[in-house]
Amino acid sequence: ILDFLCVQLGMVSPSNGTRTLGLHQLWMDFLLALSLPSMALTEGSSNERALWSWSQDAEGLETMWTALRPGYMVIMFLAGWALNVAIFNCFKVDYAAVLSIGKEEVINPAKLMLMAAGLATVLGSFRLAAIGATTMDSPLFIVLMLYVLGLAGLLMSFPGSMESHMRWRVPLAHAVWRSFFPDPNKEVPFVEVLVADGMTSLAKAFFDLGTSTCAAVNLALENSDPAQMLSMHGMLRGNATAAHSTSVPTKPPALLLGDINQQCKCSFLPFLAWALPFLLRARQCLITSRQAPDSLTKTLQRVNLLKYLTAVPVIFFAFLYTQPDAASPLGYSSQDFEFMFAIAAVVNSMFSYLWDLVMDWGLLQAGAEPFGLRSVLLFRGIWGCYYLVIVTNLVGRGLWSLRWVPQVVVFFGPFTLVTLQQAAEVSRRCMWNIIRVEWECIKKNVHRADKQFQV
Repeated sequence: ILDFLCVQLGMVSPSNGTRTLGLHQLWMDFLLALSLPSMALTEGSSNERALWSWSQDAEGLETMWTALRPGYMVIMFLAGWALNVAIFNCFKVDYAAVLSIGKEEVINPAKLMLMAAGLATVLGSFRLAAIGATTMDSPLFIVLMLYVLGLAGLLMSFPGSMESHMRWRVPLAHAVWRSFFPDPNKEVPFVEVLVADGMTSLAKAFFDLGTSTCAAVNLALENSDPAQMLSMHGMLRGNATAAHSTSVPTKPPALLLGDINQQCKCSFLPFLAWALPFLLRARQCLITSRQAPDSLTKTLQRVNLLKYLTAVPVIFFAFLYTQPDAASPLGYSSQDFEFMFAIAAVVNSMFSYLWDLVMDWGLLQAGAEPFGLRSVLLFRGIWGCYYLVIVTNLVGRGLWSLRWVPQVVVFFGPFTLVTLQQAAEVSRRCMWNIIRVEWECIKKNVHRADKQFQV
């Protein structure tokens, strides 16, 4: 926020980020003052390190926010699903039938929204507390552990009455587990497809987690014996020479968290994490095609498999773009890989958008009334709803291109722009869920709920 205000007030040069006034230093002094109580309890060397970290490693704060961002995206998904359920209940769409959710597993949207607000409060409080820390090292490890505990809380069983009050998480936990470990002997259920599709919208959150994990591991390696950790150190930083070197160098000076984070963004591990949701969904398509009852379904699933695989070149060229020109194969420059990335992203976006309209939403049916939609519409009472969704989905699919609009990049800043893009993608997916579940209800002839669950 401070960087954004400085740019708007002319205190920072938009071209190179050079600060023309000392406001940033005043801000860092303020953060330093917040950390003085905890610093007083440490040794003198720790004080010096804290002073150095706060005054010189402003990017360490960005690393911390990057680690927190996936949590906020998941919270947005929870709030979005609460809104989805509220809409389904309002229009009496039998979403529970197509998701194979029992009566005791249906959750009240208000409770789910309250849970999302509670989790957001926890993350926000932790973010404020992290500002008062002497360094970002410990908070980074704590955030990653919180994610591990949250996943464990979703998958584990609770004792007695507590489990009966949390039955709503059973379908979600099972779907998440099956997304990673599917049953190859049967067609993938719709609830697992919906969850895996949701994870593709969190693909950049997976990238953030990969980057943060890499940074945390490298922080541990910075404090370890270089003779023992040299190979892992080189691999995590994408340095093949260091990974295979047999020499034992002297321990280099400690790197700042921001420097480590920048190196990790060039490592292949975050890009593998980015590709993981698309590969999981592609595997679902492959399994369903093998279990398809007819040749048409098998062909469509293979085409859908191809759609998800078109995301792989996007990620691959993005990875090559981050590498030094000297390390590029065939002598291509970073600008060449950026162009290849743009072409691959256009193909992936258009393929996905058309599949959304025709296959996932069942729209663009020939001779349908209203024009371009379909004959059965469960949300017909909302004028212009479907046309608005079509246009909004197109805009959401193309927001990645804002990185080439200099005015937008300068106005928001790179980090804020990426955050807004991720939030917009989560919002687009929540909107997508409404029409996707509606179309699944129509295909399975369960247009309306026969009875209302008491939730």
